[in-house]
Amino acid sequence: MPEKKSTSKKRVPLKKPAVKKKAPAKIKPAVKKVAVKKKVTVKEVEELEVDIHQPAAVPLMIYRRIAVTFVFVVAAALIAVLYLATVQAVIHVDSTESLLSTQFVANIYDVPVQETDVRGAVRTGTLGKTQTFESTGDSMTDIVGRATGEITITNEMNFTQQLVATTRFLTPEGVQFRLVDGVSVPGGGSVVATVQADDAGEVGDVEPTSFTVPGLSQSRQKLVYAQSSESFTGGVTTVAVVGQSELDAAAKQLQDELVADAKAMLSADIDAELTGESYEIAVDEQVFSVEPNSSAAAFDVSMTVTVSAVYYDRESLEQIAVSKLYDGLGQGQMFISVDTGEMLVGVEAYDIEDQEANVLVSLEAPAITSQTSAALEVSRFVGMDESEVRDLLVGEGVATDVTVEFFPFWVNTVPRLKDHIYIDIR
Repeated sequence: MPEKKSTSKKRVPLKKPAVKKKAPAKIKPAVKKVAVKKKVTVKEVEELEVDIHQPAAVPLMIYRRIAVTFVFVVAAALIAVLYLATVQAVIHVDSTESLLSTQFVANIYDVPVQETDVRGAVRTGTLGKTQTFESTGDSMTDIVGRATGEITITNEMNFTQQLVATTRFLTPEGVQFRLVDGVSVPGGGSVVATVQADDAGEVGDVEPTSFTVPGLSQSRQKLVYAQSSESFTGGVTTVAVVGQSELDAAAKQLQDELVADAKAMLSADIDAELTGESYEIAVDEQVFSVEPNSSAAAFDVSMTVTVSAVYYDRESLEQIAVSKLYDGLGQGQMFISVDTGEMLVGVEAYDIEDQEANVLVSLEAPAITSQTSAALEVSRFVGMDESEVRDLLVGEGVATDVTVEFFPFWVNTVPRLKDHIYIDIR
């Protein structure tokens, strides 16, 4: 039997079609399309029947208003900027003054140990002298006595009238005098005699006057009488004397001379750097040759003085005094100036052997309110006018007077800008 051919087909593996790789696409540059303006003629426009409407014109008045408003806004802004930049108030304060002082005892040593000690030296000496002074006669005193004077006694009788010593003569005012020596007054004649007042004092210093003789009978008094031609003196006499003030002046002059001599003697061997000096002066003896209110052409004064001197480094002591003065300065105060030339130094105690001394030092200076005072904080014055600022500071005792300068001229209150408020202390 013939073989049968197999009808089944043999599977052949399929080949994948080759994929062709595409070449990278070329990037074409972008071409910007520019619209080409086409000139359109009037005829074409008319053919297109396009309606063209012109907008209505803006009124000129509106532009003017806009311009004016802009100008005003700019001007207002400029004024505001100018105001803020220039507005200010200057407050002038006439500050009250208070005198601050310091007083302390400083130690003077030949070799200082502490910073508060001052280098110095101690000396002492005694001098005596007698000096004669001419009387100036500037002092006057009244000496009370019984006034005397001369009278002319007239006798109109035909016989002599005897008048014994102490015969009374009376003035019309009743002041009585007595004859010093007895006299005989011839008849029809006159004599000159001396009389003295009964009472002491100025009552007897009478002007020229007439006198009666009360010891004679009434009828004879008309015939025997007296008359004075000059004023009587001696009731009260003013004379030049050496008064107490003249004696004191002479003693002061002599003391100054002795002290000057003592200073020259004591400072002979002192270091030139010890420019400060203080003295203790004691008058050991003082004698006058006349009593006060006695008359004398000249008088003597005898005196003995002891001078103790402390010499010290004045510059160092001044620095200590100024430091202590500033320690007492209060908050919100400052010194106008500190004059150390006004520093006072007095000897309290000294020891010649150890060359040590204690001196009392005093220094003072005027202080006023400073810029740092809370009373002058500028924020206190914001919105106040001149009178309000004055009343505030004067009332608090900070100032004796206050004036305020405002700028610009139309401003009359302190501005709110604190950095535009200035304080001037005078």
